[in-house]
Amino acid sequence: MSASSHAHRTARRRSAGLRALWAWPVAMGLLSAVGLVVALVSDGWGDWLSWIALGIPVAVMLWFGGLRRAPRSREGE
Repeated sequence: MSASSHAHRTARRRSAGLRALWAWPVAMGLLSAVGLVVALVSDGWGDWLSWIALGIPVAVMLWFGGLRRAPRSREGE
């Protein structure tokens, strides 16, 4: 196996890892940005779209940050 082949495979793995790491945060940021812009420039159906677009990131943060707790360990057992 050549050194360039190994370097190419390593770079591809690193790129895939960065994509996996940043995909959801970027998606939540874009959804928030769309919700804010739609809320500013439209009325009627835009209100509904902005509420949905801004509510999804909040729901995700609540789910992963506050509502889903780690199970308590039982120290006596």
